[in-house]
Amino acid sequence: MRTRGEWPKRRHRSPVEGDGTASTPAVPGPTVLVVGTDDWAIDQAAEALADAGSPVLRCHEPGAPAFPCNALVEGRTCPLDIGFDVVATVRARAGGAPAQSEFGVVCGVRAGVPLVVAGLAADRPFGSWAAATVEQGGDLVSTCRAVAEQCAVDQAIATHHVPEGAHS
Repeated sequence: MRTRGEWPKRRHRSPVEGDGTASTPAVPGPTVLVVGTDDWAIDQAAEALADAGSPVLRCHEPGAPAFPCNALVEGRTCPLDIGFDVVATVRARAGGAPAQSEFGVVCGVRAGVPLVVAGLAADRPFGSWAAATVEQGGDLVSTCRAVAEQCAVDQAIATHHVPEGAHS
């Protein structure tokens, strides 16, 4: 895993509350916007994250075209309006340009949300914006959790105000 030293400020996500059932994790994982190059890769990543207790958001419904996204479809909600901790793109095939189904990366990075890029390493177009990368076969779930935790720590440090004269 490669991580970036500083995290941008971001909008906080809405709190996620469990329903109290045994299948609800005691501490939910970070909310993750999952996008990628192929629906099957997005589905696998979303399932792994959800199974680990992370709420998952998508820019379009499974099996639906990437455009128009949920922000533009009546009755649906843009993930930016809900809030999320990490945006993860799962690249099932190499390519030098973003796929239409990865446009949520641009929205998330623009909003200051840390990015995790997973999958095939060749020609990743988002490398300079990635907070962390996960090579093919790596642990996306743990990486998303670590990135969200580090971002929270960095934000707490950045917002901590030290009174004048308190420095030694």
